[in-house]
Amino acid sequence: MPDDVLSNLGLAQATVATLGTVMIIGLGFLHRPSRSALLWSLAFVLAMTSTWVSVTGAILDDETVRRAGLGLMLGAPALIWSGFRARRGVAALPWIGVLQAVVTAVVFVSVVDISAYGLAFRLAFLAAAVFAGLTLAEMRHAADRLERMALPLAVVSAAFVALGAGILISGLSAPASIGDLALPRVLNGLAMLVFLVCATVSLLYFTSVSPSGRRAASAWPHFVVTASDRLRRAARAREESWAVLTVRLDDPQHLRSAAGENAWTRLVEDFERVVADTFPAEADLGRETRGRVVVVLARPDSVLREQVRTVLRRITELDGSSYVGIQLSASVGWVPAETGDFELSTLIAEADRAADEATRQGGDRWQRVRA
Repeated sequence: MPDDVLSNLGLAQATVATLGTVMIIGLGFLHRPSRSALLWSLAFVLAMTSTWVSVTGAILDDETVRRAGLGLMLGAPALIWSGFRARRGVAALPWIGVLQAVVTAVVFVSVVDISAYGLAFRLAFLAAAVFAGLTLAEMRHAADRLERMALPLAVVSAAFVALGAGILISGLSAPASIGDLALPRVLNGLAMLVFLVCATVSLLYFTSVSPSGRRAASAWPHFVVTASDRLRRAARAREESWAVLTVRLDDPQHLRSAAGENAWTRLVEDFERVVADTFPAEADLGRETRGRVVVVLARPDSVLREQVRTVLRRITELDGSSYVGIQLSASVGWVPAETGDFELSTLIAEADRAADEATRQGGDRWQRVRA
């Protein structure tokens, strides 16, 4: 196989890994920080770093550096698997991916004999494929495993397992040529390239929804940027159907002290799920503090009034018996966007004051600021 083909394939890998890292961190982890998103980001950082190390080794014609980069890269699938375990709420075991990357790199650098290196390469590739298979098994636990955006990673993980087994079997069936890695190296490069592309697509989806498969409130900085932009565009078009709502649990301090930290976290997750399910998919949801969600959306007053009534009713219907021995309720502050001249910070402040008034009146109600 010509060296320029392998070099171009390595550059393509490095480029895709770099773009994937930027997207997973910028659009995934920073958008909705979580332990799973952090582990997936680390997997892409490892893939990006290792591919550039491998490319550097190829450019310098230094086989030791190239092998070290290749070995480090094979630890990335294990970190992706760890991310799915963290998303499921079980022990993530990220040290396995780190250990695999380090051990594989050390073995690749240490082995001198060509036949021994060929066997080590095939076994290491199969080990990485095993974690791709474990990732596929973890995805079966996800409520959103059948969503279209989850399918690229599922398909490429299954193909990765088949390819890993095929590369090892082909080597063992012809021991005399087990050190000939021309074709396996190309297949490895193509497999990792496709794996990174598919993983980027699917993992960006998984970071955008909660483990239950439902839409989650955005991290506050991202929400502020997105919602402010929407309101500015609405102001230029003079669209009068936009509104900002503050939806918050009544008496959150009492609920938190009565429920305890763990139960309070689960209660807040149920509350946010109800809010996300009630309002339309195009609504922007932001959470600055737990127990309070800000909603920015465009709907006629009559439709929005019904949605507000629905969210209040569904919150009172939440089964809070496992958290606290009191009835759950919420208050909603509702402000038409034109009231605050489509300025997000002003509208949120007005919505908070309206929610305060609803709470003072006993809670489980909404208060609308008149334009």
